[in-house]
Amino acid sequence: MPDGKKRLFEEFYKEYAGKLYGVAFRMVNNRQDAMDIVQESFIRAYKNWEKFRNESAVSTWMYKITLNLSYDFLKKRSTNGYLPIEKDFEDKRLHISEKNIIDLDMVDSIKKEIDNLTPKQKMVFILKCYEELTYEEIARITKSRVGTVKATYFQVIQKIKKNLGGKKNGM
Repeated sequence: MPDGKKRLFEEFYKEYAGKLYGVAFRMVNNRQDAMDIVQESFIRAYKNWEKFRNESAVSTWMYKITLNLSYDFLKKRSTNGYLPIEKDFEDKRLHISEKNIIDLDMVDSIKKEIDNLTPKQKMVFILKCYEELTYEEIARITKSRVGTVKATYFQVIQKIKKNLGGKKNGM
């Protein structure tokens, strides 16, 4: 890779490594695994940089690589029956008010609902809610139609609302 392209790749790494880590972490729920996925994403991109055809944005290509690696990781993990979910060492609730405890409980409930989504649903939800990508960008990344992405996102939101509503009413 020529020096100019190498510099461009390094700049791209600095700009997107954190974003891709966020996507990978939300997909696999483990810091080390997410770091490994992002590292592998950049290794694959670096090796194939010359093959990139500029048919889409480089960021779209990188999201796709990261999501594919995350999806493969989840498939492998589910066949092994291994499902580690990272927890903090200290419960943050020890240092906060009752209102904040209720808010944290809601956040925990939402995270559990996201973890129960199919990998495809999880990808769409993460890219739309956390990464704030457009439906068109998500469609390019997931190789889906825009209508399919919209329908998937709508179904996910309805599913989460329904499941959280049932828990809320049961309290």
